[in-house]
Amino acid sequence: MAAFHSSKIALLLFLLPVLLFVLAMPALISPLSTYLLEQKMREVTAYLDTRSQAVDNIITRQLAGLRFDCGLGDMALLREPKYYSRYIRMTGVSNAENISCSSVGMPFDSEYLQAPAADGFTLKNTPRYEGTDSELMVRYQMQGNIAFWVLDSSWVWELIERDCTGCFLLSFHYPGSGIDSLERGNTAIPREQGAMLIEQEKIQQHIGQPPVVNQQQLWGGQILQEHAQALLWRWGGGGSVVFSLILAAGYHHSRRYRNTIGGLIRQSVKDEDFIPYYQPVVDSRSQKVVGYEVLVRWKKGGELITPDQFIPAAETEGLVGEITMQLLNHVLHDLEQLDKTHWVSINLVAEHVETDCLFRWLQERQWPWSDRIKFELTERVPIKNLHHADKHITALIERGYQFKIDDFGVGYGGFVYLQKLNVEGIKIDKIFIDTIGTSDAKRRVLDSIIISAHQVNMSVIAEGVETFSQVDYLAQRHVYLIQGYVYYRPMAISSVLGLPERAQGATRSQPAE
Repeated sequence: MAAFHSSKIALLLFLLPVLLFVLAMPALISPLSTYLLEQKMREVTAYLDTRSQAVDNIITRQLAGLRFDCGLGDMALLREPKYYSRYIRMTGVSNAENISCSSVGMPFDSEYLQAPAADGFTLKNTPRYEGTDSELMVRYQMQGNIAFWVLDSSWVWELIERDCTGCFLLSFHYPGSGIDSLERGNTAIPREQGAMLIEQEKIQQHIGQPPVVNQQQLWGGQILQEHAQALLWRWGGGGSVVFSLILAAGYHHSRRYRNTIGGLIRQSVKDEDFIPYYQPVVDSRSQKVVGYEVLVRWKKGGELITPDQFIPAAETEGLVGEITMQLLNHVLHDLEQLDKTHWVSINLVAEHVETDCLFRWLQERQWPWSDRIKFELTERVPIKNLHHADKHITALIERGYQFKIDDFGVGYGGFVYLQKLNVEGIKIDKIFIDTIGTSDAKRRVLDSIIISAHQVNMSVIAEGVETFSQVDYLAQRHVYLIQGYVYYRPMAISSVLGLPERAQGATRSQPAE
């Protein structure tokens, strides 16, 4: 039944992205068409800017070397390979004696070069012949000598027809200049219903030439929208299917992983593969160890796995209680070896105090080490039934056990636990300790927590302490019980038994185990 339910969820996860894409498809066509139109205009603008720089460079260099006599020097210059360019279709000269030559041959009919007698640069159209497009020509005249450069416009067709035939119409207008408008592309688009238009105005000017206003218009119509729709089906449809497959496969993998790790955890509980690691708590006044927090490690094969990698799965499988009891079995044995004045503190979750499982476990063992075992209630998982929790905690306190609140200030309970539960102390979370020496606003919260705890005579332990400046800051506020890398990392019982009497200066470089 569970497998059938899992398959239905996987099928739903597979179908959902595809269905959402199909439903969204009509609304996506217009935005994508607009984007394609804008992108094409950006390509046109970039091409014109590049062409302008290249043409100016060619004109400047050739003018500097032309003799206007169509001799060998002029012909060599007109046909110099380094001046061959996709931007210029033809270059030529004509002098006062009506001698002419060009990059494609000599002589040629130069009547269309005629212009007002004023010297300098002008911009004009080439003659329009049937079946051909007119192009722009840059013309230079000086003392009867003329040079000209016909700008190749074939790039326009290449650019607007690239990837999508008939999608665009590009037109250039030069108001007040005497230059004819130029138009390239699908001329039917402006008459289509819903045709899209982008306009922009640029100042077009080549070297020495008076500036000319160039009004550019780019049209997109029905064919562009059909192209956008095809792109959406190609990329969006295919992408949604791929995403659906990944989502469904990820669900199956996740479920398999959870089931697999759950099975491994369950087997490891039976094999007693969960062991305690101890992190010493040091009194900073004497630099002596006074107790330890018990931290669980999963001994899987030859490696040790930290709690963040398996506790969520253990909670899902309902195995945290069993793991804790397994740790307690180890702790009962280890306490025989530890200094008689040292205590150990064990983390509990809501399950341990909302039910009588912990109470019964300790009762069955005749209330062992009640003067040396302490319990920490984590705030990261909320206690839902505070009434039952308080009843069980009180019953254990009456047997001599003590309770603290772990990770104080970062979870669900906080001051509510202090009011509702019979606890004797708190442990300040590392997130607040890290604010020491900074301008972080949480440092004020740290000070408030310390003051509040002192006012009700609660013990305070600072965990996650990493520097001696943090130790000094806490000591100034009468917090002396320190847990953190500044003194010791978590370690196996064998390492604990070999610790020196005093902790100062002994552990900052100690490797983790």
